[in-house]
Amino acid sequence: MKKTKVVIASLLKPIDDTRMFEKFGLSLAETSQYEVNIIGFDSKNIKSTKDIVFHPIKPFNRLSFDRLFKPVSIFKNYIKVKPKIIIINTHDLLIVTCLYKILFGCIIVYDIRENYAKNIQSTAVFTVLLRPFIAAWVRLKEWSAKPFIKHFILAESVYVKQLPFLSKNRTVIENKYAPSENEQTAYRNPDPNFIDLTYTGTIGASNGIFEAIDITKKLHHLDNRIRLRIVGYCALKQDLVRLKEEIQDFDYIELNGGDHLVPHSEIVEAIQKADFGFVLKKPSNGMNDEKLLTRLFEYSANKLPILLLNNPTWVEFCDQFNAAIVLDLDYFNAEDTLQKMTAGQFYNQGDTSTSLWATEEPKLISLIESL
Repeated sequence: MKKTKVVIASLLKPIDDTRMFEKFGLSLAETSQYEVNIIGFDSKNIKSTKDIVFHPIKPFNRLSFDRLFKPVSIFKNYIKVKPKIIIINTHDLLIVTCLYKILFGCIIVYDIRENYAKNIQSTAVFTVLLRPFIAAWVRLKEWSAKPFIKHFILAESVYVKQLPFLSKNRTVIENKYAPSENEQTAYRNPDPNFIDLTYTGTIGASNGIFEAIDITKKLHHLDNRIRLRIVGYCALKQDLVRLKEEIQDFDYIELNGGDHLVPHSEIVEAIQKADFGFVLKKPSNGMNDEKLLTRLFEYSANKLPILLLNNPTWVEFCDQFNAAIVLDLDYFNAEDTLQKMTAGQFYNQGDTSTSLWATEEPKLISLIESL
């Protein structure tokens, strides 16, 4: 039986991006119904697989003119592969993908991982003067592409309320944790001689990295067994400079990454070796209030106790497992927090398998089959 050619494409993610490769790519490839092609920027960490074809593009600076012309490279890959279905997860590819559909015909699926326009307005990636214009351009592209898009995939259910351009053809497929092949879920291997904290994922002020460092220092002052391992990539140069300054004189704080992407396997390793994980992403004018962050799924699936910002949505999620110590950063009490950390019992209720990708995979496969 001839397999249906599927392209999963991103301009800003590596070809081994967890959602593109480990979740969407492997799930579709395992059905033996699809020839899966992944387009993203090159990664040294990619593991070869007979079921998926990778089409790497050269990495580039996100804030350079290269970003404007890179979609042309991806368009050339479309022509080479001749896919029947194209799944894109960045607004940068909307124009070239719609153009491909007009010229050659295909089914377009827009996998929305962020509220891109609102993110641009709320973060410091672009200057204050440029933000409204860039955000308006992104939203214009999304509205204009709507007639060409067969289906919208939403990584967060809150996007149903936030995004006015969506059609009725939409499916929420959350970014839950996908363990790698032969990996034990809920595996824990912390060092009994230390109390290891971890901060994983995107590093930045808006994600609470500096609050995590400050809390670690206060806790270490009370108990020198406290250590912090930071694992992830920092996109903003000013945040990276400040990060290195904040930790340079503290040997109990370790950075893996910062100026380069870190393989997801190393993030998982940090989670499994830690005693507690930070989830301190800031509200950003309420934009994050109802989002279930990927690291919540990663931490809970691995039964890692969480030092959690007091966000009602996140507290409700963690309460079902008794997974977290809730922190009020304005009135942080190091002694009380340390006492809860050392005496607390966590994950003594609920079913953490609900945080696994296996609960989302059938929705993805059923959707693509229906197209």
